[in-house]
Amino acid sequence: MKTGLQRLLCAGLILACGAALCSCRTNPFAPRLGEGSGSNAVQGDPRTLDGLFKSFEYAYATKDTLIYGRLIAAGFTFFYPDYANGGLPVAWARDTEMLATLGVFRNAETLDLRWNSIIFQEVSESDLQAKVIRSFRLRIGFGAGDVSEITGNANLTLTRTAATDAWQITEWRDESNF
Repeated sequence: MKTGLQRLLCAGLILACGAALCSCRTNPFAPRLGEGSGSNAVQGDPRTLDGLFKSFEYAYATKDTLIYGRLIAAGFTFFYPDYANGGLPVAWARDTEMLATLGVFRNAETLDLRWNSIIFQEVSESDLQAKVIRSFRLRIGFGAGDVSEITGNANLTLTRTAATDAWQITEWRDESNF
């Protein structure tokens, strides 16, 4: 059983920690202001297709894996051509996608994603599945003189459970120059 002094010290410690947390003006888990590309990206509403793409750009601009992760479905698969093996498709799942994206977000000094023209877009009658092929440009800078530009198309399958839910990417077929 705790003594009165122990209870008082414990309560004081809890209050001090609470006061310290309340005095914080920044979220230690959020990206710091000024990180990212410095673009004027605005987070969109992923319940619309346009909003999903705006949120995607925003996640890259702020290097925020939490926002990015909300756009990627649990059963997500990414496909890309392995040009070293004659262009045979290679695939990875959501966990690898999130780790790869985290690595890019952490290591890139500059990161600028722009979604461009919609080449193809079709939404199912139920409004629960969509196919979108959209061109993009991604600039990644890892230091002075080490800037890469990737351009091409993202061939995406998007799904949602109800017409009022957010869209999520379930399949991404990379059609870029990378």
